[in-house]
Amino acid sequence: PPEILQTMIEISDQVLDEEDLQIDLDILKQRGVKNFFIDAICQFVIVCKCQMLPHMIEEITQEKWMVQILSMWVVSHSPGEYAPTHMHTQCQVSGVMYIKIPKILSSDKQHLGQGYGPSNADGSIQFVNNVSGNEGSLCTPCIKIYPQVGDFLMFGSHQLHTVYPYYCEEGQKDVERRSISFNATFISKKDYNRQYGEII
Repeated sequence: PPEILQTMIEISDQVLDEEDLQIDLDILKQRGVKNFFIDAICQFVIVCKCQMLPHMIEEITQEKWMVQILSMWVVSHSPGEYAPTHMHTQCQVSGVMYIKIPKILSSDKQHLGQGYGPSNADGSIQFVNNVSGNEGSLCTPCIKIYPQVGDFLMFGSHQLHTVYPYYCEEGQKDVERRSISFNATFISKKDYNRQYGEII
């Protein structure tokens, strides 16, 4: 939503001014955006669980899911910068919200297309299958997504992913690619009660 995007732009501006890429999680509640992230993560968990266990959809959707954001940080890239293939540890759900995307110079690497968006990889985020031997006619081992301002992606934290570099025309203003990433965890209330005792 535009109001969430604008708030996160303002929060990230402040974080970058202070030269600390970590976002204090208390500010999410202060600025009124914490529930947006919690609700989105909760819905993501429910959809994934329903896909995994279609015979338990009613139980999954009626369950109360408890979500905790563990960390959130700003990623500010300049032309030529990238993120090597990696995954996130000590969490269950990761996400990225794109808040600034520059005009990217067209690339001649046409053979690296094979994704949604321009016919090259520059500026994309790519998710990589970490399980080998899948039937290629029914699935794809990797997918590239060319983000736009306002895109909000969530994925299991152990999903391998990489971010490709990009380039802009010489002298172009506003060349920053900025995103906000987070790590979160979740547990059903039933499992929490089983492990830690009854909560209200």
